[in-house]
Amino acid sequence: MIGKQIKKYRTKKGLSQEELGRVVGVTTQAVSKWERGGVPDAELLPKIAGALGITINMLYEQDQIRSLEDALTDEIVEMGLRDGFSRLFSFVWKTTLGFSGLDDAKKGFADDGRAPGELREKNGYHYYARASFDDGMINAKMDTDIGYCFFMPEPENGYAQFFADREQLSETFSVLAEKDALTILFYMYTRINLPVSLSQIAANVNLDVKRTEELMEKLCRINLACCMPIETENGEMKSYTYYNETVVIPMLCSAKELLDKKVIHWGIWFDRNIPLF
Repeated sequence: MIGKQIKKYRTKKGLSQEELGRVVGVTTQAVSKWERGGVPDAELLPKIAGALGITINMLYEQDQIRSLEDALTDEIVEMGLRDGFSRLFSFVWKTTLGFSGLDDAKKGFADDGRAPGELREKNGYHYYARASFDDGMINAKMDTDIGYCFFMPEPENGYAQFFADREQLSETFSVLAEKDALTILFYMYTRINLPVSLSQIAANVNLDVKRTEELMEKLCRINLACCMPIETENGEMKSYTYYNETVVIPMLCSAKELLDKKVIHWGIWFDRNIPLF
């Protein structure tokens, strides 16, 4: 049964047995054996499904039994974190292409729609995709060495109501703009989320303890660090750990994107009829 499904979807995707074997990491003979009634090892099923662009359930002819959400969730979880992240990214990007209505939008790009590394290295440009509609927006970087996707449905009554007020935003950006604040922040993120003493931070960023403490308190105020007092035989000692790491990376990616001069917009769709704010 599985072999029949492998052949069905391999042919539909236009892959030869040799090409499928190369993607999965097996010989052509192994693929041929599956399609003649053999059964692949269980650990190969996520790779086979990924190569064919289907779910594992579909290998068992169960494509109509469960919802797409459940099937995709199960497949991504079974793949593990690294392959699962890549698969999810590919799914979101191909959905974005679907919104664009451009059937040939992936021409010249990798199977998941991203610019191959050699293409980026050849011309030195980075590839981005952007889409903005009244129903939401998508922003993605499409290089194969690093890719990300920001997807946000449009809330009722618009985005602005969910942002911090301008005074709070100004304080956040002012703290990050202070000399040595980013140096400290980058040092903190080299740690494995363990508390670090004030003196150790100061020594590693080449600042005096007083200035380091001043900056750390400001980073705590904007929720990028957290102060953790520790009782010692000599009294209380301040230690710090970083905070909100899942916010910092998107923030730095967005800043890099704003500064990036060598950009190719691989897919840009703007169809808004209402103001952004």
